[in-house]
Amino acid sequence: MKKSLLLLLSAGLLAAGTIACTKEGTAPRLRGSNLPQSLEGQYATLINAAGERIDSAQVSAGAFELVLPDTVSLARFDLQLGDRAIGYFSEKGTSTIVPDSVSQSYTYDETSTPMNRQLATLTEEYNSAYGDYARESIALQEAYKAAGNKVTQEVSEKGAEISDRFSTRVAEIARKCFEQNKDNELGRMALSLYPTSDAKGFVELYESAGDLVKEDSDLKKLYQLQLAEQKTSAGQPYVDVTMTDETGKEIRVSELREEGKYLLIDVWASWCGPCRAAMPHLAEIAKGHPSTIKVVSIGGINETFEANTQARKELGMTWTTIFDSTSAFADAYGIQAIPTMILINPEGTIELKTNDANEMSTKIADLGL
Repeated sequence: MKKSLLLLLSAGLLAAGTIACTKEGTAPRLRGSNLPQSLEGQYATLINAAGERIDSAQVSAGAFELVLPDTVSLARFDLQLGDRAIGYFSEKGTSTIVPDSVSQSYTYDETSTPMNRQLATLTEEYNSAYGDYARESIALQEAYKAAGNKVTQEVSEKGAEISDRFSTRVAEIARKCFEQNKDNELGRMALSLYPTSDAKGFVELYESAGDLVKEDSDLKKLYQLQLAEQKTSAGQPYVDVTMTDETGKEIRVSELREEGKYLLIDVWASWCGPCRAAMPHLAEIAKGHPSTIKVVSIGGINETFEANTQARKELGMTWTTIFDSTSAFADAYGIQAIPTMILINPEGTIELKTNDANEMSTKIADLGL
């Protein structure tokens, strides 16, 4: 069962105080209306960012009501309603939760406060994009099975197309919401949705954000990664970062280069299925281009040296490998998904940075190596 986005986006927000009765119109007021019979007698429970129960109200005749004190600051909560949850911003005024026939969850009606209506719109648009993505992905899986469970060029290209289309839609959805909420909790939520594949777009939005958004530790870390991603994209000079292996020995990227050769760096991990699937491509490149390309695989992301060593044996990796114990390379190059393959030319310029082994093979062929 697909969870609502309103449940998935709930981390790291401010807690609120004790619930009390106040005058309607001045206090944040949360109501439920036209709720299904299955919720009758159950409790709608308001939960803060720390996971603490703030208050609850019993569903009766398809309705409930919770009221926060009018002195409460604007914050983000989750309302647990049966086996579902919905996000809630404590804006002054009344917000009403109603069933959503499309998502089979809950949403806010048109009379609700502005931020909660925008939250509902963000959720509905995201879920629509995700639903299309899921349907296309299922169809692609069928094509994969029809091809004998082989990743053909057609399947690979179709997969990239589906992923790109989804990322583009999510970027548009997130940007639209963020532009109206650059310095509040909803803006922070919208920016956290922005696709990591668009480093330039994320950096642009983050730098235009208010302090509340910029001070979020997760977004701040992602911003640093995205800056590193931009700095190490195709056309940029390589970064001569220093790695530390399992013995404490320091290794610089410049030490891996050989005069007149391209350097192909593969960032991988033993637990990563797509990384393992890419190994035949790398083996073919290492074997087929010994005089023009040096292949180096760098492991160490969320794994032990022992696990990495065992995987190298299982995969028959005969080319140069490094265990980067502090993931210094991944941080310096803004690695957010693996495998990531980086091709550096003899002059030290990055020719290609990709997650697709087929794309790397095509680039090598185009260069005539």
